[in-house]
Amino acid sequence: MKYLVLIPVSLLVPGIAFAGQSPLAYAGLKTFLVLMVIVAMLFALGWSLRRYGPVARAKKTLGLEVIGQVPLNQKAGLALVKTGKTLLLVGVTYYSVTLVKDLGEDSFDRLTDKYSHGDDYAT
Repeated sequence: MKYLVLIPVSLLVPGIAFAGQSPLAYAGLKTFLVLMVIVAMLFALGWSLRRYGPVARAKKTLGLEVIGQVPLNQKAGLALVKTGKTLLLVGVTYYSVTLVKDLGEDSFDRLTDKYSHGDDYAT
């Protein structure tokens, strides 16, 4: 256990780890550590761009929202998609997306009101 603590300390301060050797002995280790820090920073930058960048903002503002999905089998299913005020029922397969029914304007609010009052969905 003592040696596991010494390894990170010796990596952080390579001059202590290689005190008796020439400066060229720890130059490779120092280069490796700098490279690892740069790679970690690139991964952090990529993650933050995917999470908070312009593409993430564009995805949020497209106006499309998947309300729910029901799988019919392994390769097909139904999805309820809200686009602005319109509610669409679409069939989704491995090869295509097909409009099954356009439920119309403000149908989402109408259906959620029925559901909150416990009424049946049949209209």
